[in-house]
Amino acid sequence: MDEDRRIRMLVAPILFVASLLWGDWFTSSALILPKLKVNDLQAAFNVIAGGGVVVFTAGYVIGTMTHFILRLSFWWAPACCVKSRYYEAAVSDETLQSIWGQLGASGNFDRRLELSAVASFDHGLVREKYEGIHRWLLRRWNAFSIAATSSLGLALSLIFGAAIGIPWDRRWWLPVAAFAALLIPVMVWNWRDTMRMIDFAASLPLNKPKAPPKAAKRASGGEVGEMG
Repeated sequence: MDEDRRIRMLVAPILFVASLLWGDWFTSSALILPKLKVNDLQAAFNVIAGGGVVVFTAGYVIGTMTHFILRLSFWWAPACCVKSRYYEAAVSDETLQSIWGQLGASGNFDRRLELSAVASFDHGLVREKYEGIHRWLLRRWNAFSIAATSSLGLALSLIFGAAIGIPWDRRWWLPVAAFAALLIPVMVWNWRDTMRMIDFAASLPLNKPKAPPKAAKRASGGEVGEMG
């Protein structure tokens, strides 16, 4: 697994576990920190060290739930608001037609193949011709994914914490809920930035502009003169 994907999968479960520890600490519930003093650092280290499997499992569960919710929300969205049925690749008709043509696909574009077309365009043509744009898209998509999964992970920590008996103390749920709410507009902004960059990349030529032959010849002659 590459480093970007590893970070993307670990942030949400770490926040999930941290929220539960925070709630257990402030409410003195001793449900997670096993009936030891709240300020006992050794107890906290033991819980975190033994939480590797929990963190990994929570990351998979949170990621799966996030993907399911986002995909379902686009499927159920009104056609007048969202034409795409894929949150991973929601582009305009003009952009999709341009991508369709640049990929050399036959006929008119098909919305059912929108995700495949956009993924092929980004990981194929854009990555080959404009690697900087591809890397920018990857960074922005990672930021979107982290914000989405982290927001859901924090919300789930409140539900799970209440289910196991952690009292709803304002010192716990208020900052957790506020940060989860803050992540929602961040998620939306990063998603919009990603889709707009794909729109822009679809308008670029496949081949980068080259220097005019005369300029290249003058540059070559200058180098020879200097060497002589």
